[in-house]
Amino acid sequence: MLVSMWPSEKYAVPTEVALLYDFVNTLDQRRYVESGAAHAGGDEIETPRLLEAWMRERGLLHRREHVAADDYTAALELRTSLRNFLLNPPEDRPQAKEAARQLTAASRKFPLMLSVSDEGAVEVVPVPGTNALGRVLGQMIDLVSTGRLARLKTCASDECHWIFFDRSKPANRHWCSSSICGNRQKTRAYRERQRGIR
Repeated sequence: MLVSMWPSEKYAVPTEVALLYDFVNTLDQRRYVESGAAHAGGDEIETPRLLEAWMRERGLLHRREHVAADDYTAALELRTSLRNFLLNPPEDRPQAKEAARQLTAASRKFPLMLSVSDEGAVEVVPVPGTNALGRVLGQMIDLVSTGRLARLKTCASDECHWIFFDRSKPANRHWCSSSICGNRQKTRAYRERQRGIR
């Protein structure tokens, strides 16, 4: 039986950001043709049942638990606000006031607390009895605290908008893949320049 890989595994995203990465990319807006095949995109959590399955696979929901209608709405709002915030290049995020307000509002539905183990290990976890998707925000807080939030970006290709983790040393990538999206954008720009010369 073929087991499909999660996007974070496929693209070798660090474990400590994998849940956040997979969650924001449940909405796949990529629209391009590659090797003659059209990539149509899709939404992994398009329905409450799909969200339940996605959460169960990641240990965020027990087998007999279900996602209530308002929790589903809150999950979609969280994803949208995270994507809208990350759509801004890192250097523009301090000026992205509306995206910041939306993310702040969406995050209120996912309260977090500190959990300290008997060994003294400290982590940010969802408050008991609340939606376990709060772990997504916990990973974002970890990125902020380690100075790596700027490495989480949206691909600059108009046909892509995949959220990617920039592992390059200078953290200056604009595309999720320089050889695919970057090359596609450069080719398009070149053709437009050539048309302008004629």
